[in-house]
Parts: sequence; structure tokens; C-alpha cells
Amino acid sequence: MHVEHVHSFSSQADADAVFAVPVDTGDGPMTLESVMVYLSAVGGSPTDVTLDVNFTDGTETLAPIAAQSIGTAAGTVRLEPTESDKVAGNQIIPAENPKASSPAYWRYTIDFNFTGGSSPTVTGTLVVRFRK
Repeated sequence: MHVEHVHSFSSQADADAVFAVPVDTGDGPMTLESVMVYLSAVGGSPTDVTLDVNFTDGTETLAPIAAQSIGTAAGTVRLEPTESDKVAGNQIIPAENPKASSPAYWRYTIDFNFTGGSSPTVTGTLVVRFRK
């Protein structure tokens, strides 16, 4: 079964963790498959825009997508966890944290980072796709 989260966004250069979305893992873990990014507008002339996706339960943080470039042009980009993150299991949100004494409450955060430009901004849509 697949679960997709769709978000509209607008992010500025000084923003951090544009989204902090709770994840209901239900009866088992969820695996991040991909993030589709559609930039509808880029302002302030940045030379590059990167995107990070992290999972956290407040105790443990996993980084399935870290600083992958999405460029600066309007259009669609598809990001996936790297092979090393897949080998490390960082793209899997566990149903519970084995280090904690109770079931974990996981969320994912999405963060845009800018290189160059004058007060750069991005606006668009994200589709975050999980497999259960």
C-alpha cells in the first residue's frame, strides 16, 4: 500500500523545517520512496536550492534525503533516498523506537536551503510518497 502526502509550500531563505508533519505508521513501519517537487516560482535569483527530508521522534533522527539539489528552474524534480541511506535503513520510519520505553511519535520535516541570491524564495508543491 502507498501513502502520499501533498503539500503546497512557500519558503524563504531564513525559513527552516517548512513542514513538520506527523506520521501514523499504523500497524508497521513506513518507507520513504520519493519526493516529487514542483517549483512554480523562484525569486531572489538563488544559484542553487537544495531540499532535506528528516524523520524524528524527538530522540532519534534519520536523514533519508539530505541536501539534494532541486536546481532553480520551475518544473518537476524527483528525489529518492541515496543507496547508502537505503543500506543504513534511514528511509524507514519504524513503527516504534527500540531505544524508547514507549511507542514513538514520528514526524517528518522538509527544509529548503538556498545558495546565493538576494532574499531567495521558492513556491510550489511537494508530493511525499511512502510505502507501507
